[in-house]
Amino acid sequence: MNFSLKAPDGTVIESYHKDHREYIRIAGLEYEIFSPVEELDADPEIKEMIEASEKDIQQGKLYSTDDLVEAIKRGDW
Repeated sequence: MNFSLKAPDGTVIESYHKDHREYIRIAGLEYEIFSPVEELDADPEIKEMIEASEKDIQQGKLYSTDDLVEAIKRGDW
């Protein structure tokens, strides 16, 4: 998604893609946008954990924050 914003001080912020990467330009300086989500999505171990969590949610295996805090205090986790 490309955009252009004008800051209150008149500085223009532009976004653009170059070499399959996303950048923004502020006051003539180029900054690469880094998205750690892409790296996390590429990690097979994390992907497996997310899929297991989604399966648990679908099966109704949900815990409240209070339940988890109490389990930690008891040493169950």
